[in-house]
Amino acid sequence: MKKIIKYILIFFGLVNFILAQPCFLAKPTLDDGDEYYEGLASNGVTQISLMGDSLIWLGTGGGLSKTSNFGASFFSYFSGDENMARGGISAISVLDSIIWVSAIFDSSTEVGSQQTGGGLAVSKDYGESWNYIPQPVDSVDDYNDIWAGYKTRFLPVVTTVNNTTWDIASTKDYTYIVSWAGGIRRTPDFGQTWQRLPLPSDDADFLPCDSIPYQINPRDPPNGNHNHKGFSVLAYGDTVWVGTAAGINLGIVEPEGCIRWTKFNSYNSAISGNFVVAMARQYWKGKETIWAVTMQATGAGEYRAISKTSDGGRTWSVTLEDERAYSFAFHDSVVYVCTERGLFKSIDSENWALYKPIEDSSTGEKIYSEHIYSAAVDEREGTPYLWLGTGDGIARTCDDGLNWQIFRKSTSTSIAGQEKIYAYPNPFSPTHHNVLGDDGHVRIKYSIESSGTVNFEIYDFAMIKVFSGEKHSILNIGENNEVWNGRDNSGRLVANGTYFVKLIKNINDNEIINWTKLIVVK
Repeated sequence: MKKIIKYILIFFGLVNFILAQPCFLAKPTLDDGDEYYEGLASNGVTQISLMGDSLIWLGTGGGLSKTSNFGASFFSYFSGDENMARGGISAISVLDSIIWVSAIFDSSTEVGSQQTGGGLAVSKDYGESWNYIPQPVDSVDDYNDIWAGYKTRFLPVVTTVNNTTWDIASTKDYTYIVSWAGGIRRTPDFGQTWQRLPLPSDDADFLPCDSIPYQINPRDPPNGNHNHKGFSVLAYGDTVWVGTAAGINLGIVEPEGCIRWTKFNSYNSAISGNFVVAMARQYWKGKETIWAVTMQATGAGEYRAISKTSDGGRTWSVTLEDERAYSFAFHDSVVYVCTERGLFKSIDSENWALYKPIEDSSTGEKIYSEHIYSAAVDEREGTPYLWLGTGDGIARTCDDGLNWQIFRKSTSTSIAGQEKIYAYPNPFSPTHHNVLGDDGHVRIKYSIESSGTVNFEIYDFAMIKVFSGEKHSILNIGENNEVWNGRDNSGRLVANGTYFVKLIKNINDNEIINWTKLIVVK
């Protein structure tokens, strides 16, 4: 039990870190009824979904963003304002003109900061208008539901604290959500009503429609069941797949709405682990493959890998063993897996190639993150583009990674009234922010009016110089960045504290000096 709690906390902590990635553009105030503002909401991008002829939806730590012109411009919705869900976006589901999003934020409680469900939002018109839906909760005495004609006992979930929606899936009949404390639920009427769904208990492999379920309780055993804690869901037609903290559940929806469940775990099948944090469906030339990110829960013989089945769960196999994965994308027979070591690609679902670190071929900008959280292949422009979401912005390529274009949120330093130089993220943690290889990275943002040379220096609070960069030429007129890894000129990480950045620009024999402050917290 301690093992599964450990991995659930690791999972929550990781997602919380992603969703808490700093925003580098001051959010404008809501004015004249505007529901969104220009630019990305955050550089931490965990969800990418395609919709219609040109829409791309992006779930970020700062809220929901979109582009309707393939990246030429971006717009973001005001988190928690108007009819939008509150917090960082944890899930997106798209079906025809309908889009659902869920959000998560941190709240202060007597036991400290706790993740909290920020509700959901749904649009039926490609995001033109939205309806906010509060995080589903039960009344304190709401113990019983009727399921397949039987009275079924559920533990009431009366709070939004730890009642966090991690995934959403929609069919023409239902929208399904999965939550840790909130369990598994569905709505047939766009959130006006919610139905709690029973799943097999931890010690049962089946739950048919002609049996009376036991109490549905997402607490820890012995009183509760890990299989009632939902983390991923996939739905199409009359088929529902739910990943929990105790395995993979395949559900077949009967005409009257009851669901027949079969559970697969590391004890009765060949999946690698019972903590299932992501699922996806690949359909190519009549062949369906279900892919799942399966991690160790109890630790007894379990390990992290990708588990997959091409025969509806009758047999399972594993690949990419020992890799910590987040999500999937597909292009015909090609499979992409987003992991903490970068993006993997396979053309035969068995042999894998790891992409090199991402660098913008036009600007030289880099993605300072090995973690790739989300991916999507977009063929609507004619040429297929591969889009990636990272903790350090968005990237896309149309030539399999030979050339990349990077999109990132930042404040312009060339606009009147804005700072001429600033550092981000600030405060900066060399062990957590923009980590690539063994180093974290902080960007020093500035603009240059014409070509020249630039170098920068770092001083501690006593104005003792700890780092001096090399002078180099800048040919890219406009916005530019210098990058520092938090180390002094001897290669040692600097101590926690306040530092001052001095940027020296030499343009047309004129020396221009700008200063900014940076806080380092390891």
